[in-house]
Amino acid sequence: MSQSRKLAAVMFTDIVGYTALMGNDEQKAFELLRKNREIQKPIIEEFDGRWIKELGDGVMATFPAVSNAVYAAIKIQEACFNTKAFQLRIGIHQGEVVFENDDIFGDAVNIASRLQALALPGSIFVSGSVQRDISNKNDIRSEFVRSENLKNVKEPVGVYQIFSGANEKTETETRPVTKSSILPGFDYDIYISYRYNDNKYDGWVTEFAEKLNQELGSTLKDKLTIFIDKNPEDGSKTAKVQSLIFIPIVSQTYCDTNSAVWKNEFKVFLDEIKSDPLGSSMRVNTGNDVSRMIPVKIHEIDTEDVKLLESELSGSLRSINFIYREEGVNRPLRPPDDEKPGNPNRPMYRNQINKLANAIKEIITGIKLNQKGSSGKEPSSYEPTARQMVPNIVVTAVSSAIKVQVIDRQRPNIYLAWTSGDLKESREEMAIILQKAGFNVLPSVDCPADDEVFKEKVAAEMQKCVCSLHMLSGEFGRRFERDEETSFPQHQFMEAKKKIDEKAAFNIFVWLAPEAGTSIKPAQQNFIKYIRNNITRNMMFSNSQGPMQLVDDMRVVMMKQDAKVYDSKDTDIYFIFNQQDEQEARVIVDELSLEFPVETLNISPEGEESYREMSSQQIPKSKLAVVYFKYAADWALPFIKQIWKQVGGASSPTPMFLVGENDPQSNLARNFKAPRVKSSIVPKETIPSEVKKVYNELN
Repeated sequence: MSQSRKLAAVMFTDIVGYTALMGNDEQKAFELLRKNREIQKPIIEEFDGRWIKELGDGVMATFPAVSNAVYAAIKIQEACFNTKAFQLRIGIHQGEVVFENDDIFGDAVNIASRLQALALPGSIFVSGSVQRDISNKNDIRSEFVRSENLKNVKEPVGVYQIFSGANEKTETETRPVTKSSILPGFDYDIYISYRYNDNKYDGWVTEFAEKLNQELGSTLKDKLTIFIDKNPEDGSKTAKVQSLIFIPIVSQTYCDTNSAVWKNEFKVFLDEIKSDPLGSSMRVNTGNDVSRMIPVKIHEIDTEDVKLLESELSGSLRSINFIYREEGVNRPLRPPDDEKPGNPNRPMYRNQINKLANAIKEIITGIKLNQKGSSGKEPSSYEPTARQMVPNIVVTAVSSAIKVQVIDRQRPNIYLAWTSGDLKESREEMAIILQKAGFNVLPSVDCPADDEVFKEKVAAEMQKCVCSLHMLSGEFGRRFERDEETSFPQHQFMEAKKKIDEKAAFNIFVWLAPEAGTSIKPAQQNFIKYIRNNITRNMMFSNSQGPMQLVDDMRVVMMKQDAKVYDSKDTDIYFIFNQQDEQEARVIVDELSLEFPVETLNISPEGEESYREMSSQQIPKSKLAVVYFKYAADWALPFIKQIWKQVGGASSPTPMFLVGENDPQSNLARNFKAPRVKSSIVPKETIPSEVKKVYNELN
């Protein structure tokens, strides 16, 4: 028994509909087998292939090189098409094959067989390993189909279709015309424009279009149509394709003003929307005007290319990134990347597709409103009234007794500062969360590339806002060309700080993203230190663990109703208790008063909300806040948790002490562990000494 292992291309073929034919007309079925043998065997031998065996109505063959197998498959399909006798499915895979006597075995054989079963009638399906070897063959055109989990194969296999003259003719003859749009006068709803090489090697654009179509199906009730030219640079497309929305796939080569794609697709769309009834942009529900062009970036591109896009789009670039983020890497994001551990700032493909679908939905909704004669909401340009109030929940390094601005009955405009590049996707997600929380988010476009345009945009957009949010990571961000000591994020913070310094009714929120603590560049460390050292009124530095918590805190600060300002006093100990424990509490307070100035708060059930407000104002003026309980344990624990957050949490200027009596015994399970908080359950007679001990330790 002779056995050898070789790298080979394995090809499987199968006659479409043969089983049914065998049941109906056995003689004709045998005639097809003979005809199939006559067509395939000479072609396989012509391309140095080895006829292994027939498998019913199928043929298994091997070739020494991938190109030989593909050229043979194309010629076989063309011969079948010309005879009109039958159609074949063909699958090809390259891998290590075990040759034993007159047969072959191995994973490569299994995969080629599975690909043949997946293939469409009259088509050739190949694996990614085959496609990589033929990608430099200009006379072979391939297109990504999908990733497929094949039986008995551990990893998903990329499936590609090879186009021959035969199956392209078949497609042309059988494919129905799919031109349609939700609006008359347009051919398609969405046009995807791309450079051919960005799809040639791994089918990124084809897969992207498929995933987008699936996401749109679960996002909109309307069935939107998508146009994607299979070979956008061959110059064959003469008729214009009119679409509602244009999506350019912006790669490192897309912004080539001499390319056919730029001249015949990108520029043509921009020219057409200037004169069509819808116009170049749509007013959406948020009151913002958004372009009907949504660039999808798959690479970080040169600054000059960014400026070119901005100039073509009248200075407003609103892109969605599908960029894989890793040091030294600049490639498109792929669906399998969602499963990879690593960079916490790396966007998820699934999320980016969802963002794009929502952006399309926003435009489609705007188009419908436009058709009904509605222009949507007017952009918010109000001058809100500033009110004096105490913030409710905030994690900040300053006292919660600062005065902040609240907006009544209208969505406040918030300036969401442009971030360093690693937080771009996080900023997009933050914008969505802020909008759902009742804010109107500005700016709504990408950060300008030109320094002076950037400064002008910052000043103009910040003037419309009542507060700003600055998201910081470990990166310093892009620096100015003429001032490399200053970054774009830093400039925006300083502009916001000027508004506070000028006594403007304005609030600043600064959020250091949780993952930033792992690696912070020296310049960024200095910037963060500057912010911490210059906290002033209406400025809040947050270490919230997530965007939802941060935005909830901001929403309460900016949008709560007027709160009464209470007369609070400087004191050593602020002793808080519930009315249920009044008798025991008075005894403890009397003993403490012999040594310390003590302010007390006796809380009755019906006025808990106002008492919470009193506490949030008095605690910052105290050296120690004590929450005492005996019978009111069910009140004490939730109360201190909420108050702790209101006065700054880990950044609270005042330490807190939760102390309860050990009788009843159920109190032993009541405790609260948090930064700047002590918790203890002790006998009644030791409580005064415990309070004194904590006071001395913390102060």
